[in-house]
Amino acid sequence: MDKQKAIIVVLGGLLLSSVAVGLYSYLGDRERISELEAQLNLLREQEQRSAVDRRVSKQMEEIAYGQQALSEERSQEAIRQSEIAKEMRLLSEAERQKAIEARGIAESSATEAMTAYQMAERQRSEADRQRQQAEYAKLVADTLNYISLGRTLGSQSYSIYQTGDKEMGNMLAYASYLYTSDYGGDLYTPSVFQALTQSAGSRRSWSSHNGSISRIDILPGSGELLTVSTYGEVFAHTMQGDQISTNRLMRDRQYCFRDVFAAKNGKGYAISNTGHLVIIDGNRTTHSTNDFSSRVISVENVDKPFSLQGMNDGGQLLIIGENSVALLDTATDRIIGTRRLPFRIIYSGRRDYKPLLFDNRGGMHLVNSLDDMTDERTGVEGQVTAFASSKNEHLAAYGMYDGIIWLTDDSGKIRKLVGHLSQVTKLKFDGKRLYSSSYDGKLLFWMTDDQQIKPITLFQSGSWLTDFIFSTDKNYIWTGEQNGTVTEYLISLPKIAQRLRQNVKRDFTQEEWNYYVGKGIPYKKMRNEK
Repeated sequence: MDKQKAIIVVLGGLLLSSVAVGLYSYLGDRERISELEAQLNLLREQEQRSAVDRRVSKQMEEIAYGQQALSEERSQEAIRQSEIAKEMRLLSEAERQKAIEARGIAESSATEAMTAYQMAERQRSEADRQRQQAEYAKLVADTLNYISLGRTLGSQSYSIYQTGDKEMGNMLAYASYLYTSDYGGDLYTPSVFQALTQSAGSRRSWSSHNGSISRIDILPGSGELLTVSTYGEVFAHTMQGDQISTNRLMRDRQYCFRDVFAAKNGKGYAISNTGHLVIIDGNRTTHSTNDFSSRVISVENVDKPFSLQGMNDGGQLLIIGENSVALLDTATDRIIGTRRLPFRIIYSGRRDYKPLLFDNRGGMHLVNSLDDMTDERTGVEGQVTAFASSKNEHLAAYGMYDGIIWLTDDSGKIRKLVGHLSQVTKLKFDGKRLYSSSYDGKLLFWMTDDQQIKPITLFQSGSWLTDFIFSTDKNYIWTGEQNGTVTEYLISLPKIAQRLRQNVKRDFTQEEWNYYVGKGIPYKKMRNEK
């Protein structure tokens, strides 16, 4: 029983197993069938898509064929355009080469034109230069001719004036002035200057002193001219219009005045070689002789005083004798010191606003104070009788006993000026001009900046010139002479020209012009000249 049950159980188990296996197989088949169906559906879909893709591909292929044809057409067009561009490039290159060649030709032509222009400019410049040289040469020739004409007219004027024909002399003198000044000539050329001064009446003389005039000075403020003589005379002169008014301040033959000094305080000092100093008070309101007060003091311990030099801006006065000096206080008019010297003084001048003493052994001594003197050598041979220096021009001039003037500068250069025949009595610088006077009666001036310094005679006196001085405005020179004459000389060329114009009363006639001036000279009116 039990065995049957066991078999039944086994059979039941097998049956259940077979059912389970069949059921599993069935279910598995169903799943495979579903999968196969799904795959079939997928394949169908893929086939449909493939069909669509084939149609699309065929369309794309057709489009591609169309694009390829279009591309080929465009490629052919591009090739054709490239060939056209190449042809255009070749044509442009040819044109460029032609342009380059044309530019080269143009540049060559421009260069040739510039060369021709420059050559023409050089020729024009050369022509202008030659024309200017010709014009300059003509101008120089004309200038020299007219300057020479001015000198000739001056000589004629001087001679004709001397014969008494003053009218023609004046006209010729003014014509000489015009041609000389207009063409840059030297108006101080003797033939010109003498004619000008003669016709202008530039010289006026007054016989005042009985003795020889020793020195001249001008009182500050009043402008009066102080003169002293060897006859003990002290005079004050004042110009009143065309006349000179002379006041005799002193006349005493016991004195022999050698120098006069006009101080800034208005006083005048006159020194006599007798050892006496005359002090004149010039502070007054009128020109009457009685307005002057004067007194005489003795200068002790100074042998034969002969010169006066201001010191310390005029506050003191150095009285110079042959072997000694004394110092005067101009405020109190008292001698405040004296000094004996180991040499003999023969002349005194000024340098650097200080007294300068010259001895008889070729030495000179700059007086810094009464107790301080700087000793030097003159550097020139002979006896010095006059001296002047110009600090601005760095020049010094030494006038000698024999009439020679030595001109020196800071570099040590020495030049010899020959013009005077006897002792030089006075030297004075005015800028680059040096004025000199001498016992030969000549008043000369020298242009110190000329290469060859030659004398120009301002005036020639018939007597010894002992001293001269410029007027305050430097338009005039006053001279003192050995015969006691005081002379005024007009040296201002503008004033001389003004007087000449006033003296010319008419113009030349054509015949006079042709005779005196020349037929080839353009006629010039004298009366209309300014």
